[in-house]
Amino acid sequence: MKAIYLFTIFFFSLFAGQEKIKFNMPDYEDVMMTSNTYNLPFNVNFTSSTYPKNLKRLEQKSNGEYLNILEYDKNGNLIYKYYRQYVSENWSGKYLTIIERNLYNDKNQPVKTLILHSNTGASSNEYHYDAVGNIILVNSTGIPITGGNENAWRYIENLLKAEDFDKDKNILKLNNKKNKSSYVFEYDFNKKLVKAFPKKQPSSHDFHVVYQFNDSNQLMSKTVLDQGKIYYDNSYFIEYKDNKKIAKEYDEEKNLKQTTTEYPENKFTIIETVNTEYQFDQKRKYFGKTLIFDDSFTQNNNEKTFEKYDLDGYNIPVKMTLEKNGKIDSTVIFTNKYEFY
Repeated sequence: MKAIYLFTIFFFSLFAGQEKIKFNMPDYEDVMMTSNTYNLPFNVNFTSSTYPKNLKRLEQKSNGEYLNILEYDKNGNLIYKYYRQYVSENWSGKYLTIIERNLYNDKNQPVKTLILHSNTGASSNEYHYDAVGNIILVNSTGIPITGGNENAWRYIENLLKAEDFDKDKNILKLNNKKNKSSYVFEYDFNKKLVKAFPKKQPSSHDFHVVYQFNDSNQLMSKTVLDQGKIYYDNSYFIEYKDNKKIAKEYDEEKNLKQTTTEYPENKFTIIETVNTEYQFDQKRKYFGKTLIFDDSFTQNNNEKTFEKYDLDGYNIPVKMTLEKNGKIDSTVIFTNKYEFY
C-alpha cells in the first residue's frame, strides 16, 4: 500500500511538472509584417494597452499621401494595416506599399495573416495553437515578384480598405496555393524552453531556434543553431535588472556588437541602444510601438540627429521635426482621421 501511495505521489508530481503554461513568446518574425516592428519610418501601431477604446479606423496622411491606415474589429483586433514608405522622387511611384490583413478565431487569436508588398510580392502565414494559446505551427506560402527593384505591384497603394484587399487578384491566387512550408514550435515546460524549426528537414533538427525562459516566464535568450553550432550573429541574450530589460547581441567571434536597454517611463517605453559595430548611440521613446522621439549620435561622421514628434490626443504624431547637430533640417506634418464604433 505504501509503495502504491508513493508511486501515486510521484506520478502526480511528474504530471504537475508537465503542466502547460502560456509562454511570453516574441511576435512571430515575418519581415513583411509592419504591425510588429519598431523600426520603419513613420510607422504607426497601437498595442493592446494603447489602443483607443472602440477605434474602428485610423487614416494618416502627409502631403495628401496615405502613410498609415489601421482597421480594427469590434473586439479591438487589428484586421487591416496599410503602410507606405517614401523611397525617392526617382523611384517608381516614389512610395513603397505594404498591406497586412489579419483573420482571427473566436478566442481572438490570429489564425491567418495575408500580406501584399509592392516590391517583393505576396505572402501568407497560418497559425495553429495548443490548448493554452502557445503557437505550435505556422504554415506559410507566397508569390514572389520576379525582376528588379521596380515596385512592380505599385497598384496595391489603391487598396484602401479590407474589402478591396480581399478581392485583389493576387490575394485570390495566394489563397488557392496548396504548397506550403511549415515551421514547428515544440515546448519543454520543465526546461522552460521552446524549440522552433522547419518541418521538412532531417529528424535531428539540424537547424533550429531555441527560446529560453526563466522562472518568471521572461524570455532570456533566442539562440540560432545549425548542426550544433551557435550562430551568434542571429541570436540575442537578455538579462533583467530592476525594471530594465537588457538585450545583448554578438558577432560570430562572440564580440559584443550591440546592447539594447528597454524600460517603462510613465505610459511610454524608452529604448536605448549602444552599437559598437556601426558606432552609434540611440535613445528612442515610444507610445506602444509608435515613435515619439529619436535622439541619435553617429561617431563615424560625428553627427547628432534628433527627431521630435508632436502628438494628438491619442498620442499619434501630427508633426515631426528633424534636427541635425542642433539645427532644424526638416519638418513633416501629419493629419489623422479617426472613426469609432
